Amino acid sequence: MAHRCARRLRLPPLSSLGHVRHLHSTTVRLDALAVPPVEAPTSASTSSAPRRESPHVALRNQKMKDLLALLQQRHPGPDRVWSSYVDLLQVSGLARVPVDIHQRVLRKCAPSAAQIRMVTASKMRRGVRAKILLYETRYREVISNIRASGHIPDLEDYHCVLDLFAAVGDYQSALMVLAEITELGLDKTPQTYSLCLQALAHRLSQPVWHLDRPQLVGEITRHFKELLKEMSQNNIPYTARNVDLAFRILKETLDMEGFSGLMKNAYGIDLAYPDRSPLLFWGKDGASGSEEDAPADFTSTRLPFSLSAFNTALDYLGRAGEVSKMIQLFEVVTNPLPSSSSNRSFDDDDDDDFGVSNPQVAPYTPPHVEPNTTTFHVLLRSLHRARHAVLARHYFLLAMEMEGREGHEHRLSLVTKPPNEIRSPRISITRNLLLSVFSVANDNKKVELMRWSLVQTRRAIRWKRQNIDVHQQVRERWIKQGWYQPLLSEPELEELDDLPLGPSPSSFSTFFDPSTSIRSPSADGTPIASPKKPKQFHIDFHLALLRRELDRLLEFLDHAEMVYQRTVQRVKERLGRRVWQDKDVFLRDENDRVMVTKERWRAIVNFRPRSEVPAHQVAKSSQVTPTLPSPPPSIPTTPTINQAAVGEQLPQTASPSSEPSAQVAGKP
Repeated sequence: MAHRCARRLRLPPLSSLGHVRHLHSTTVRLDALAVPPVEAPTSASTSSAPRRESPHVALRNQKMKDLLALLQQRHPGPDRVWSSYVDLLQVSGLARVPVDIHQRVLRKCAPSAAQIRMVTASKMRRGVRAKILLYETRYREVISNIRASGHIPDLEDYHCVLDLFAAVGDYQSALMVLAEITELGLDKTPQTYSLCLQALAHRLSQPVWHLDRPQLVGEITRHFKELLKEMSQNNIPYTARNVDLAFRILKETLDMEGFSGLMKNAYGIDLAYPDRSPLLFWGKDGASGSEEDAPADFTSTRLPFSLSAFNTALDYLGRAGEVSKMIQLFEVVTNPLPSSSSNRSFDDDDDDDFGVSNPQVAPYTPPHVEPNTTTFHVLLRSLHRARHAVLARHYFLLAMEMEGREGHEHRLSLVTKPPNEIRSPRISITRNLLLSVFSVANDNKKVELMRWSLVQTRRAIRWKRQNIDVHQQVRERWIKQGWYQPLLSEPELEELDDLPLGPSPSSFSTFFDPSTSIRSPSADGTPIASPKKPKQFHIDFHLALLRRELDRLLEFLDHAEMVYQRTVQRVKERLGRRVWQDKDVFLRDENDRVMVTKERWRAIVNFRPRSEVPAHQVAKSSQVTPTLPSPPPSIPTTPTINQAAVGEQLPQTASPSSEPSAQVAGKP
């Protein structure tokens, strides 16, 4: 009996074992012993039971579940996602991982582009250049795994990689990714080029050694032109974002040829002839066949020339020094000629043959934009840089005229319309407009223009006070009638400091809005207006703007009066030195250079001896006039070059035997 039991306990040979289990099987045997004899499965039922999965498969499934759980989270940790992804690859290999898992890991294995850009900017402020080699390596490995598994990455996968390089300004890596997209034969979209342009523009905004900056600008300009050429060859339509980024690059490079081409291709505006369609599109229309379909197709593909685009174009032309083209563009866009009148002029004057400029041959809808305060600010700022005093005065008068006309209509609407139908004013005389005109006068030492600017400043202050009184009365009337409840919140008050009323602090600033809508073709010949809706009028917000601008105007008036008085006094003193040296001066009354006696000159410029000046004015002037500190005893008191020059220019004021020093009696 014992011998028979021992034979039953003998182990089978190794060849008969289907699978060697390295785990302890005590639990399995205990489970088998716990089954009652009556419920023990038969041989037929045992053969149909599912096979137990191997530990390797169970481990692989568990790793997959862990990775999917991380990918389903909204903001998982990039390091946790990457660690789980690497563990899954080690367990299962590339062949068993679906391609969608690779794509989802590609989007979760690195922080978002906004976070990377914020961290990079904070490190650059501390003088440390951020390194993204870790995330770049992860992206490269995921893309390689997708291609090694027999699949081709989608265009969105490459957009995810380009987004990282655009956030840090790594334009070289972005262009390498673009070349790989071209090699794979993927169809590129405007977003593909937008990310590459963003990398170029962001690199220009980053700090660089001043000796290396010309080389960097030249290299980025070359890549920028290549991208635009490639977009034109692939018939990639322009979007507002692409044009915005292109303008940022052009503001740094000041490439007039590239800017003109961008205006033609994106907006259909030829800077040489802004009121006519570009000849480039006329040739394409003639070659395409149908003359009726071609202009409609051209109109539908160009971007709407909005107010933000108009301000950006003026700003670029002003920075480039193209004042004539800037003025021409402003006049044509703000005052477009109706197509009906231009057609009649060409029909009547048959003898005047101007070739292909006939609008009947190529129908063209001229762009039309209503200017606002920012438009005049950009225009006057550019004229100040170019030192065009006459044009600055002219366009400031135009801004005042438009403000008066629009202010009159706005006051009528306050009386005749409910609050929800009132349009917010577009133009207002601000400190920045007056500052540009006054700066031109101060740079050129035009005293008449400075005096005129002071008069206009006082007039603007008077208008602001009247507008504040009128709007306060209207606000009280609306509250009594129940039309309005004062609900101005604190965030809206904080937004007052963020309004674009001042000059742009960076050369890469832009006036573009994020709209990317395409303008629909216009059937009639009326000018195409900006698709942006007018802002709704908020009386509390408007009153806050008026009060803030009034404070700025008052501060500007005090400073401008001081500058004007100082300039007038210097002119009088300079001419007075010529009179004391028996030299001629120009008098406007006589329209000639004449010799003037000292007594007559005192009467002309209101000079009087110091003995006649009140004591409190003398004390006040002595307190305001800065005095140079006396040198130490060890240093010899020899006059410097500047002191010697001043002493040679003012020999009579330093001499006790000369005439008494002149003093301004009051405000000139």
